[in-house]
Amino acid sequence: MKRQIILLLLLLLLLICTGFQLQAQGSIEKITLKGTVYTVTRKIPTDMKVVFGTYIYEWGKETEKPIVELNENGTGLFQPHMVNPIPIKFWFDCDEKGIVRKQEGINGRYAVTLLVQYGESSNGNYATGSYDLMGVTVVSDENYAVIYGERFKKLH
Repeated sequence: MKRQIILLLLLLLLLICTGFQLQAQGSIEKITLKGTVYTVTRKIPTDMKVVFGTYIYEWGKETEKPIVELNENGTGLFQPHMVNPIPIKFWFDCDEKGIVRKQEGINGRYAVTLLVQYGESSNGNYATGSYDLMGVTVVSDENYAVIYGERFKKLH
C-alpha cells in the first residue's frame, strides 16, 4: 500500500512537471533573421514588464517624437526620424526553455533583446514583414529604460 502511494505521488509529480514544460514550450517560437535562428517568446517575468510603455526621444526636448511603443500583447509602434510610426510585433530573445536572455549589470541594471517585425508602412527602409533586433536597457537605479540609445521612458 505504501509503495503504491509513493508510485502514485511520483507519477503525479511527473505529470505536473511535464505539464509545466509543455506550457513553457508552447510560448516559444523560432524566427530566422539574416540567417540566424532566434528562439523568442512573448511571456516575460512580472518584474521585467517595466519595459512596456512609450519611449520618447531625448527627454527635455520640445517634441517627444520619434517614439517607440511596446504593448504587453507584443504589438507596438516604431517611429523613425521624420516619418510616421510603423506598427510592429515583437518578441523577447529567450533560451530553449522560454527564459528571457538578460544581460545583467550593476545596481539592478539589465538589458534584453527584442526581435521586431515591421508592419505595413510606406517607408522603404523598413520593409513590411521584415525583422530586426532592438536592445532595451533598464536602468532601474536611475528609474528609466532606454531603447535605441535615444528613446527613454520612466519606470515608475
